Formats: sequence, structure tokens, C-alpha cells
Amino acid sequence: MDSPWQIVGIASATALVLYLAISYRRGSRYKLPPGPWAWPIVGNLFQLSGGKGFYYKLLGFRERYGDLFRVQMGVHTFFVVFGRRYFHELLVEKGDLVSNRPNWVYTPDKLTHGKGIVWSNGKQWLAMQALLKTAMDDTNVMSALRRHLTAEFEEFQSFVRDGSTTYNLEYLIRQAAFNFLSAFLIGKRSAYDDSTMAEMRDKIESFGFSMATANIENYIPLLALINKSKIRAAENDEEYVFGIIRKVIKENKNSTNDPPQDFLQMYLSKSKDDRSKDGMTELDALRTIVDIYVGGRDNLITYIKWMLMTFAKYPDIQARCRSEIFKVIGRDRRVQADDGSKTPYTLATVKELMRMRAPVVLAPFHAAKQDIKLGEYDIPKDGIILIDCKAPSHDSNIWKDPEVFNPERFLEGADHQVPETIFAPYGTGPRYCIGRYIGDMFQYAFTANLVQNFQVTTKNPEEQISMEDVFDKFGLRPQHFDKIVLKPVE
Repeated sequence: MDSPWQIVGIASATALVLYLAISYRRGSRYKLPPGPWAWPIVGNLFQLSGGKGFYYKLLGFRERYGDLFRVQMGVHTFFVVFGRRYFHELLVEKGDLVSNRPNWVYTPDKLTHGKGIVWSNGKQWLAMQALLKTAMDDTNVMSALRRHLTAEFEEFQSFVRDGSTTYNLEYLIRQAAFNFLSAFLIGKRSAYDDSTMAEMRDKIESFGFSMATANIENYIPLLALINKSKIRAAENDEEYVFGIIRKVIKENKNSTNDPPQDFLQMYLSKSKDDRSKDGMTELDALRTIVDIYVGGRDNLITYIKWMLMTFAKYPDIQARCRSEIFKVIGRDRRVQADDGSKTPYTLATVKELMRMRAPVVLAPFHAAKQDIKLGEYDIPKDGIILIDCKAPSHDSNIWKDPEVFNPERFLEGADHQVPETIFAPYGTGPRYCIGRYIGDMFQYAFTANLVQNFQVTTKNPEEQISMEDVFDKFGLRPQHFDKIVLKPVE
């Protein structure tokens, strides 16, 4: 019997031959974008690792090859898109042609099986997207979510104000984001010391790391075959979460809560015939809930961190927001999610935060449904496309002093004059981030309530806080968040 290393050697040699053959054939048929020379088997993976992370490595390639280039990541060729021109051409003009997800990539294939909202395609994706949008447009669902959000900030505030306990700000932020998503998805918040929900939150976070597209197994699947325990652990995490959601489904079926007040109830309110017609099984709903937990949790946490960092760096902007809220809302009434029009400067500050520090800098993978032309280059059918969402919001040809934090650029209706493809923190086109509707609600309400009740500062206010970031598996993170301190406003 052959040894494992003999099998690896034979597989590597076979892969090398196939790689060279496919590269030659593809290169002769298409005018592909430029890119760095790639090693067989691993491609450019070594060149894309280290330093401040994957995103910064791509920026280095951008300087060399321009706004459209390709890189080889293991067995997959990626077409990397930067800049407003290609962003608009790809997602707006050709959006329908690149609305698929490459769900054949190893981890999504093994863990999602084409279900849910993030990695599904075709009829199932359209049905789940429509159902999520219906829930986010529903008056009863949004009213319930506003009540949950008010209760969430009350509990968050009580922990920060309680001088008898030492709180961990990172933990409180994680719990607040998780509870907000739980309120929308399954109609439940949990106490911060609820052990069952805390374990559910931890399992979702663990599953999210297993699902991250940055995992090396997605590019060299042979490594995944050697270490199958990683996939088994992720499946166990997901099944634990599914078990809790199924209990909620059972509770909802035994209750008479009408009309629906959360996404799960909205799904259950549809008849079996309607669900069958749309191709929505219970597994689709379960997977969609996990998808929103995983993606939403990370985005909300990242937003809160950058919001706190920004207020600490710019105390004058923080003070102006607080003064506006005191004047319009007062000090005692809780700020509501629909108060944004009454506090235009605070709302503009949130928008400027999303322009400069949007949680998502690289959109989830897109795939071409057919051969397409982008600029002067070809992208073959099933080509995997990686799109930068940050560059359009930092284009000096559009924005004056784009690296300066200036909320006033969004005042006096200026946001209505900004095309969607310039200010697109949630992406654009058919595959935009569906969570933007509840994301906007959370970001404004949490920001306004926090600045109303707390002064954001640092452990050493005499030192200017550094806004240096680093790219991890999900996006750009502040390196010095541990210096942030909240002090109650007296």
C-alpha cells in the first residue's frame, strides 16, 4: 500500500501537469489581466501572507499591475478588482452576470451545500433574499427590533456603569452585537450571563472562523483531506446552533404570536406550499440564520470598535454629537433608531464612519455566470472575482480630502447627491449585503445612545491614539482598541 507521502507526491505531480495544461489553454483563449508569476500548486499564497495581512498584499500588487489583475491562490485563479471604474462596470452594468457565488470552493461546499443566503445561488438565493427583505420592511418586525435594541443598550449601559464589577469592553460589544442579531433572527435576547446563549454565541464565532474564505484548505484542498477534524468540528458547532433554533421553531409553532415579529416567525408564517414553490426548506432557513449571525456579528463588532476609536481620536466631533443629542433628544430619553433625521450631524458622523471605516473591505467572492469582458480584459465563466469595496469611498477624484474624517460632507442632503457606486459600504448590485437595513438601524441607535451616556476616551488621554489597522480573516481591525475607555457622562 502506498504511503501518505507517496500519495501526496503523485497528487502534486498530477496537479502540476493539470495546472500547466489549463494555464496554457486558458491563456490561449482569453486576454487575461496581468498578474504575478505563480508557483505550481501554491500559486501566489506565499506572496499574499505575512505583514499587515492579505488586503495590504493586494494593495501592493495593485501598485504594480493596476486596478484589475489576477492572482493564483492554490487551485483557484482570482480576478481582483479595485477602483470606481471597474467597481461600477462589474457590479452595476454587469451585476446580473456576476451574481453567483463560487460555492464549489472547499469550505462552502462541505459546510453549506449551497443553502442559506451567502453561498446559495439561483432560485433559493432569490427566495431567501426576498424573505429577509420582507422581514426588514415589516412594521411589526422593526417595531419589535427597536424595543429589543432599547433593552440591549440599557443592559450594556448597566454593566459599564456598575463600578462594583470589572467589565471587559470587548466582551460587552460581542454580546450586544449577538443579542441584536438574535432579536431580529429568532426574536430573543439573552442575559449577559445566560450560559446556553453564550455557548451558542461562541459556537457561531467558532463556526465563522471555520467558514472564513481565508482558510488555507479552500486553496489547497489536499490539506483538508489530511485534517478532516476541522470540518467535523465546524459541523458539530453548526448542529449545536441548529438544535437551539429548532427548539425556538417548536415554541413558535405552539404559540399564537401573530403577526410575525422576527425573521424566523416570518418564515414560519409562509404556508408549506409557498415554501415548497420557492424552494425554501427548513435547512435553508437554518442556514440563512447562521449566515446572518456570522456575517452580521463581525460587521457590527467592527463598526463599534472603529466608532469608539474615532470618537477617542476626535473629541470635538464626539462633543458636537453629544451636544446635538442633548439639545434635540435630551439627556433622559433613550435615542430611537428613527431619530436620525432629528440629529443630522450625528447621522452624518455615522455615514462618514461607514465611508472611512466600512467593516467590509473585500466583498464575498463573486463568480462569472459566463465569459465576460471587463475593460479590455476577459474573465472566463466561473472565474472567481474578488472586489475591493473601500477604494470607491476613498477616490480623491470624487471626495475632497478622502483621508480626512469630515462628517460635514454628508450634511444638508449631500448624501442624496452621492451615487451608490461611490458610497457603497454594503456593496451594490444584485448581491449587495442584505443586512444593510438592520445594520443602519443598529449603527445609528447604538452610536447615538452611547455618546449620549458616555465619554469615549483612552487609558492615557495625553497620548494621541493610533488608528493603525491590520487585516485579519474578516476585515481591517484597529490594532489599539485595548486602549479605549468609557466614562459615564455626569
